[in-house]
Amino acid sequence: MTGSWYVYKKGGEIMRRKKLAAWVLVLAMVSATITGCGSSPANGSAQASEPAEERSESMTESTEVAGSAEESPSWKQDTSDCTVTWFLAYDWYGKKFDEVNNAFDRKLYEETGIKIEIQTGDTDKLNMLIQTGKLPDVITLDANSTQRKLLEDNGLVQPLETLREQYAPDLVIPQSMIDWYTNKDGHWYSIASYYYGDDNIADNKGYYETHNQNYVRDDILKQIGMDYDDLRTKEGFLNALRAVKEQNIEYNGQKVVPYMVLFADKAAEQVAQQLGASEEDAEGNYQSIYTTPEFREAMLLFNQMYREGLLTDVSFTVDKSQLEQEVAAGHVFASTAKTNVSAARESLYATDNDAKILYAGQFTGDTNTQIMVPANNNMGWTATLINKDAENADRIIRLFAYLNTPEAVLDNEWGVGGWTLSEDWLVVREPEIMALKASNPTEFAAKYAGDMGWTSDYTIIQGTYPADGGVWTDDVYQQTHDNRIVIYDDKCFANVAPVGGSDEAAIQARIKEYRTQALGKIITASTPEQCEAELDAALVEMENLGLGKLVAYQNELFQKNKEKLGLAFAFPGNQ
Repeated sequence: MTGSWYVYKKGGEIMRRKKLAAWVLVLAMVSATITGCGSSPANGSAQASEPAEERSESMTESTEVAGSAEESPSWKQDTSDCTVTWFLAYDWYGKKFDEVNNAFDRKLYEETGIKIEIQTGDTDKLNMLIQTGKLPDVITLDANSTQRKLLEDNGLVQPLETLREQYAPDLVIPQSMIDWYTNKDGHWYSIASYYYGDDNIADNKGYYETHNQNYVRDDILKQIGMDYDDLRTKEGFLNALRAVKEQNIEYNGQKVVPYMVLFADKAAEQVAQQLGASEEDAEGNYQSIYTTPEFREAMLLFNQMYREGLLTDVSFTVDKSQLEQEVAAGHVFASTAKTNVSAARESLYATDNDAKILYAGQFTGDTNTQIMVPANNNMGWTATLINKDAENADRIIRLFAYLNTPEAVLDNEWGVGGWTLSEDWLVVREPEIMALKASNPTEFAAKYAGDMGWTSDYTIIQGTYPADGGVWTDDVYQQTHDNRIVIYDDKCFANVAPVGGSDEAAIQARIKEYRTQALGKIITASTPEQCEAELDAALVEMENLGLGKLVAYQNELFQKNKEKLGLAFAFPGNQ
């Protein structure tokens, strides 16, 4: 059972509601078992697709779809069996498409006739696939990666505007995304996930989000006699960590680590941003965050944590999965970065309902009173492209049209059968499935969830977020509606990656590798003075590695990005 989305008027206001109704299944007539993908619609077959989605002043909507073939959505034009190969440049992604046991996959297959053969790997594997000409049908990778630009600039992927116009006019994509991702050759190749523009935010009642957030164990915070307001300054945050250590807080017989982060990721840069750092200087030029005074302040803070035993060597050695395991086991009091805790806290709560990890905001430093942090990849986290040699590109673009419907987006988030919509256009979760997600996230994911939001618009989820979101309802609201902070558009800063194979790309790679080892020396220094000396030495070495040349290159791109958006300054502290 699927549904159609429609607009109706009530009391003079435009209302939106989900009307549950069965789609008329369009079955392809075949005389034998189909082992490959169906071809493009033959001449004379129904070509009319669902009309382009209308937009009210607050929410993206689809027009009502009737049951006739002429009015059926594009993905119903051909539902013959088709297998699409899809490579994701994320070796941690473990999904296996299962149309038998997973409700989302089954519904996708029933609606489109498509099965997905998922392939994963790191960027080295992606580079090998590019070099050998063995790219799968669909490629998903970091939106700001050099590989994306390489694929687009070398004609290795198909223009999406042509495919959309010909086969899937009902594929809804924010125009601002198309404008941002239009290549210098005039074509649009990439669909970004988690993209935020003025248009889709306004249409869907969305908002900017940041992953630069601190989280703490709520039960332990109460145990040490402190509250969340205490955590909003650097000194207050330090005092909370000290209390955990001094009071010898344990959980399940193991001493709790006051603070654990991923220095291999962005912890150092994120804390510097909380303290006021920006990658735009006062004159509007791009600058390295490592040269800012706030980064120095962050290093001194981490050094103080380390010398006081609030931060251990583990933060230099763990990877993301290992940190998540520590958080899920209840061994960590505080961490920075939403991605470190978002899944792990659900696992911890499933085993102990008293052990909740909640949003603790950000803390100010020595010079800033207003926290300004960048949004989390407003230009999108990932980009998804179609291989130029994909023979079933018509089916793929229609698959994207299906995945981008509000219904599929919400199915992916809340599970098939796990939600309905209220009259005020908010998700109402099905209690049994909601309880399963809280008690056994792994079983919920295997049975109901899609984990296939690689092309979808997350502002749809934001605008319909449930009032009954379970144990995390209030916390999610605090994360996304914290009036103490400013979250600014980061597109200009994110889209400055050097072209693969260039001198600047090589410089960036060398600096990235050096940064990780340098952080260890800086933060574990025996005194604050030695910490600063190590930082000074690291900055000299970065300059020797070509930091100045890299920043000059990035500034050129940065200025073009600002010009594209009509901005004189990108950092609100400079405006």
